[in-house]
Amino acid sequence: MTPALSLRLRLTLLWCLSSLIVLLALEMLTFGVLSAQLTDGVDRELALEARQYQAKVAGAPTELELQQRAQAFIADNTDVGHGPAAAYWIKFADGSVLTNTQDGALQATIASARPPSGRPVTVSDPGRGDLRVASISIQEGGRPIGDLRIAIPVGSGAILRNLLTPLVFANAAIIGLGGLLAYLVIGGALAPIRRISSTAAGISEGDLSRRIGHRGPRDEVGQLAETFDAMLGRLQNGFEQRQAFYALASHELRTPITIVRGHLEVLRRTEQPDPEEVRETLEIALEELGRMTAEVNDMLLLGRMLLGQPGELQPLDAGSVLIEVYRRARGLAVRDWQVQVDEPAPIRANPEHLRRALLNLVTNAVHHTDEGNRIRLGCRSSGEWVLIEVADSGDGINAADLPHVFAPWYRAGEQEGSVGGLGLMIVREVARAHGGDVDVVSSKQSGTTFIIRLPRIVDEALPEVGTVAEPHVSQATG
Repeated sequence: MTPALSLRLRLTLLWCLSSLIVLLALEMLTFGVLSAQLTDGVDRELALEARQYQAKVAGAPTELELQQRAQAFIADNTDVGHGPAAAYWIKFADGSVLTNTQDGALQATIASARPPSGRPVTVSDPGRGDLRVASISIQEGGRPIGDLRIAIPVGSGAILRNLLTPLVFANAAIIGLGGLLAYLVIGGALAPIRRISSTAAGISEGDLSRRIGHRGPRDEVGQLAETFDAMLGRLQNGFEQRQAFYALASHELRTPITIVRGHLEVLRRTEQPDPEEVRETLEIALEELGRMTAEVNDMLLLGRMLLGQPGELQPLDAGSVLIEVYRRARGLAVRDWQVQVDEPAPIRANPEHLRRALLNLVTNAVHHTDEGNRIRLGCRSSGEWVLIEVADSGDGINAADLPHVFAPWYRAGEQEGSVGGLGLMIVREVARAHGGDVDVVSSKQSGTTFIIRLPRIVDEALPEVGTVAEPHVSQATG
């Protein structure tokens, strides 16, 4: 199989071909203009020769006198046929011919020309090359008695042939030097692409730290190098997160499996276990299996969100979803539950996933508050966004822990942070999968507030069921 030419060489050859086409086009244009100028100069000479003939021959009183004057005019120009000057050929009605050239081939060429009256034409002569021939009717008393033809060599062919050789060498030199310069310039421009290829070839799943490090101009190639570096950064970050996620997931699932296995092993070693002990072991096993099931469901949901698959989206009122979550959550614990929804907040979302995210936030608030503490749920519109808030008056989050609260299974200090698993990470990924994000504000004095920000939609009808109900609710319940 024939090896393919490199992109650098192909671009250089393309540049050389384009340059050759441009040079040939310019030279053809130059030759055309030069030929037209030479032809125009010859036509002016033909007009001058014709005026000289008219001045010396025209006006003869008789045909005989006219022929004598024409013969005298020809005699004065007998040397014309030996050089580049005009050649005359006169044929009278009686068949006699007067000419100033003894070249039979030239006479035949002039005689065979068919120029229209007053307009020269170009004919080719084997010995003289291109000629411009003009024809003038000879009249006496208004009656045509002959035909005068004047021929002058154009000479453009010889001039153009003389120019052709130096132009060929000039073209070769220009294309050669230009091709070398183009090869060097293209090589420098393609250097980042070679580094991209080398970097990509050297990358393995275990080493995503290599970068292009482009320092040149931000042209198309520079932008490609920057995009490649950014892609490598995202791949490295995703790979590291995946590794950490796998490690944490295996750790979280290993604990309940170990607990269940340990209790079952104890039960198996007992020959006649007490029924109460069996019941207790079953309860522990079911509880741990339920926790594992919840963790696996969280992982599956998080995986769909990370892949940007929020499921089917539909227009809905965020306030209605928040009130539904409030009705479910207020039985979790005795708190000062408050909910405030002032007006419809239309969004496009997956209701099940949004409810799951809000329940995670509410559960997190319950874990970090005591009996009688306030938990406030709110929904409002702000410009192009709908803001859904879950705030509590609990112990708050340390400033050092705030940047990490959305990490999976993060532990704040010595205590369990977030909701003790993937809860807050799911909240963040649900918000991002719906085109929004989530923010957190917290202090030891005022508690913690999570704010989910989602795009607000307009000019879309919302379902009639579940529009804003209980717009202001404030109660303590258990």
